[in-house]
Amino acid sequence: MQLILPYFKKNLGKIILGILCMIIVDCTQLAIPHIIKQAVDILAESDFSHDILVHQVLFIVVLGLVMAVLRYFWRILLMGSARDLEKGIRQHLYSHILTLDQHYFNRVKTGDIMAHATSDINHIRMAFGMGIIALTDALLLGTASIAIMLWMNPKLTLAALLPMPLLSFMIRYLGRKMHAFHTSAQESYSELTELIREGFSGIRVLKLFNLEAAVGTKVARYSEHYFKKNLKRATVTAFFRPLMGFFFNLSTGIVLFYGGVLVMDHQISPGELVAFTQYLGILAWPIIAIGWMTNLIQRGLASLKRINALLDARPMVESPRQDSTTPGPDHSKPDTRKHFQRIIFDRVDFGYDPDKPLLSDITLDIPFGSVTGISGPPGSGKTTLVQLIPRIFDTTRGTLRLDDTAVTAMELDTLREMVAFMPQEPFLFSGTIRENILMGRSFSSDRLDHILSVCQLSETIRQMPDGLDTLIGEKGITLSGGQKQRITLARTLIQDKPVTILDDPISQVDTQTASAIIQSLQQHGSGRIMIIISHRMSALSFCDRILVLEEGRITHQGDHDALMTGSHFYRTSFTVQQFQEAHGS
Repeated sequence: MQLILPYFKKNLGKIILGILCMIIVDCTQLAIPHIIKQAVDILAESDFSHDILVHQVLFIVVLGLVMAVLRYFWRILLMGSARDLEKGIRQHLYSHILTLDQHYFNRVKTGDIMAHATSDINHIRMAFGMGIIALTDALLLGTASIAIMLWMNPKLTLAALLPMPLLSFMIRYLGRKMHAFHTSAQESYSELTELIREGFSGIRVLKLFNLEAAVGTKVARYSEHYFKKNLKRATVTAFFRPLMGFFFNLSTGIVLFYGGVLVMDHQISPGELVAFTQYLGILAWPIIAIGWMTNLIQRGLASLKRINALLDARPMVESPRQDSTTPGPDHSKPDTRKHFQRIIFDRVDFGYDPDKPLLSDITLDIPFGSVTGISGPPGSGKTTLVQLIPRIFDTTRGTLRLDDTAVTAMELDTLREMVAFMPQEPFLFSGTIRENILMGRSFSSDRLDHILSVCQLSETIRQMPDGLDTLIGEKGITLSGGQKQRITLARTLIQDKPVTILDDPISQVDTQTASAIIQSLQQHGSGRIMIIISHRMSALSFCDRILVLEEGRITHQGDHDALMTGSHFYRTSFTVQQFQEAHGS
């Protein structure tokens, strides 16, 4: 409950005012049966005054108007507070998810996270908003109605409440069932959401392989599973209202029978019997509210438990903890241009499973101002190696340092502000080309033009209908693979950071364009550490040093000439690629 308490405290004034309006409405509602009692007793007299009856009717109309106005205000105040809770939890959840590292996203489905951010938060809002309303009404109207009924006639009240203990037992039993079924239904909803999201993301592949029917069948199967889970929940929920109605009608029957006997024995007046029946009708809502509130709270608690489990997740890669007694350095504005002399890998191992390392005994010294190339067969650990520098993952053994400072001793924001990283798979956001390159930052037009030239994008942009402001659709769906890759490269290079890592930057462009980009990178690489991973050996030939990774180990390193002599993999790959380029294959 610690998650919602801050929002409860934040909106405490609105909640108190809303509850106050609700109390006035409830008190007004409790007064109406008493007025009806007086009117009925007046009508029962042989000689009654029309004026008194008119006054009673007008009084009821005025009370109804007051109730309508105050109901409007308490809904605004209480439901508005619940919406503020929904907004706050969603923002808190999103901010927390952004702190989680790659380890978490490797094991958790996106659909599950989306279910947390939509359905679960909505259930918490309903429990917080409508739950307060139902609880207030149930306590006030229920307690006051029973008290008034006891005051009017204790025996008749006890007779009317005879079915209530059994009703209380049924509510408790069904509430437990509802909690279990809701948790199961939400898990099924997460699976269905992830399947649908994945299908839409890969819609082009589905169409190319004519898999629409197969995927549609799979979605139908998951949907049927979710439907059955919901049907179980709905079956339990469906018991509540009929159950309430049955017990209320049973109580009404008891009141009419026993109350009629009391009227005939002249122990109560006809007006008192009508008023008693009215109060029993008022009591019906708190009884129904108990069932509804139980449903809302059980859903809300199940969803709260799921969200708390996500919020309890902690990244394996974190900034170092500062001693609370010793103020640490101010990292609010890291100096991204602070030069260091070298990146040092000191006998580094890494593996998702420590017993199965992907990288073994990596010892490497990369000086500032150098360009380092990395080659090797697929799966040899090239991408994993460079991901250790900005701490996408942490080493499982050994130390990675900038000069004498271990990267694990640096603030993550500070470290990552020093690294510009182009991933192997280009990812673009829906929006314009300009927005995807600048990513919310400001650069001079000269700087932007220069980077477009380096990435061989200038002519491509000129051919676009709106130039840099051309909308590219979700994930850049309107662009070719090569165009997306060059835009991703431009996004990386424009940041001008001390460390630039390019993971296979020219794999999706033609040979001529790739050659032009490589020539531009030779000039762009000065004044920083540049690391280039590429399967095209011609892209690495200008590098100061080239590493050959095989099965997670550095088997050879040196410049192009040295590797052509010393590395069978490098020499063979380079020769084959040169032959293919020469023959246009």
